[in-house]
Amino acid sequence: MKNVLFVCTGNICRSPIAEGLFRRLTGNRKDIEVASAGVHAVRGQPPSLYAVEVCAQEGTNISDLRSQPLTGVLVDQATHIFAMTGAHVETIQTLFPQSAEKTFLLREFEEPGTTVWRDVPDPIGLGREVYEDCASIIKNALPSVLAFVEQGELVRPGAPRSSEISYSMDHLSRQFEPGSNASTSAPCYGEVLRRVDPEIFDAIAAEEKRQRENIELIASENFTSRAVMEAQGSVMTNKYAEGYPRKRWYGGCENVDTAEQLAIDRAKRLFGCEHVNVQPHSGAQANMAVYFSMLKPGDKILAMNLAHGGHLTHEEVRPAMITAGASAYPRIIDFPRLRQIADSVGAILFIDMAHIAGLVAGGQHPSPMPHAQFVTTTTHKSLRGPRGGIVMCEEKFAKQIDATVFPGVQGGPLMHVIAAKAVCFHEALQPQFRDYQRQVVTNAKALAAGIGKHGYRIVSGGTDNHLMLVDLRPKEINGKEAQEVLDRAGITVNKNGIPFDTYPIFKPGGIRVGTPAVTTRGMKEEEMLEISDLIAEALQNRTDEAVLNRVRDKVRDLTRRFPLPS
Repeated sequence: MKNVLFVCTGNICRSPIAEGLFRRLTGNRKDIEVASAGVHAVRGQPPSLYAVEVCAQEGTNISDLRSQPLTGVLVDQATHIFAMTGAHVETIQTLFPQSAEKTFLLREFEEPGTTVWRDVPDPIGLGREVYEDCASIIKNALPSVLAFVEQGELVRPGAPRSSEISYSMDHLSRQFEPGSNASTSAPCYGEVLRRVDPEIFDAIAAEEKRQRENIELIASENFTSRAVMEAQGSVMTNKYAEGYPRKRWYGGCENVDTAEQLAIDRAKRLFGCEHVNVQPHSGAQANMAVYFSMLKPGDKILAMNLAHGGHLTHEEVRPAMITAGASAYPRIIDFPRLRQIADSVGAILFIDMAHIAGLVAGGQHPSPMPHAQFVTTTTHKSLRGPRGGIVMCEEKFAKQIDATVFPGVQGGPLMHVIAAKAVCFHEALQPQFRDYQRQVVTNAKALAAGIGKHGYRIVSGGTDNHLMLVDLRPKEINGKEAQEVLDRAGITVNKNGIPFDTYPIFKPGGIRVGTPAVTTRGMKEEEMLEISDLIAEALQNRTDEAVLNRVRDKVRDLTRRFPLPS
């Protein structure tokens, strides 16, 4: 007889969901008993309403379950204990040391053949969609849980199976606290941070809420996948790796070498470049690497004016180098023509494609690679990866670029970020990424049309890419005021100068609006028109807090329908 016990905090949401879904999976088999409990549960409480509803949606009734605290009797009876979070695992071990070899984190079983430490998020006090996400996470892990219970060996997922191997919590990473020995807690997001630094925890929780509830229209922002965030939050943050793969200053770099080489190989495949350096901490440092590699003091650079869509790291004079690329330019950039101009004056052509890199990768904008000697990009923005930069160049410039990046403009690489860049490039190589980028452009055209219908001038008359500039001057609003009004309504944009702006730079005549983030949430053309209506309603009633609050409620209704990536 197997006795399975699911454990959460109060035994009214996550563990009853797990119990109900597991009972349905097993068909109430006689050889497997299942129960649930909470480490801080009050006895006799019914499951939360949303927990009951999401289970009913899956064809199982948990309305008759009642909460119970975790006790020594329950622990001793259990042959397998599955906890919802690493903090629960730690508590169970602390209270019942004899349970160590039979206590597991539920999401270890989410991906067969691997061991990934993740918590099932706590939905208590949140909306039904969060409960649905929790139920989906739990449901996804349960088939592997059942297979594990049936095999009868307490061997952690992904580990070699042998009758001589048993699961031990000693294999887990340890949490170090001042003045104490290492504890045997599982690494987890949330509960440990809440205990160690509640102020930072509160700031992160508040930011997660802002991102979840607001409409994000800043063209340079996006939502990364959970896989990217897991890589960036991994143990690779602990490793010093000055140098390059197989040419490091420190020992112990074999695993970070693998991660960096994967990032390099994937970026080459994604963009068709001859050489790539994936170490720059930001786009600005990637640009500096190009400048310091190729220019001498006094050399001149020709670039786009900031008010006409250029970027702060570009200059404007007669060139030894032409720098092309933009942060607020809504049209296709003619790279072949730029190369002709550069060649005609003996200048180097350098393309900063940070804003359009995702579009280039997804086939929605021409690539600069056949035309420029140097190309840089950030890995966030439309590429939807971690914050960072890369430099791509012709092979003949590889040594100069690598030496300028390290040890020229920066020291040790951020290996956890490079691992996340590799994940980002892997995701961008998938067929669905092209569909995503196609929708980004479609959404931008729809949003521009919708805003234009409300009497706002769209600079250049529309857009060919992921963003647009909105001229607010006909409505006698400046960009700073519009940004602040829309913030109050739950819509995030940024103030921006426009070509031939007559307003001061800190109160410019326009705003910049982009669609990568809302497209990541799954929104399409219909939602773009809804958003344009909300923008117009908020700006038209910018001094009326009651109207702004009503707009904010509509924003929340919209974002609830399109949750963040999980």
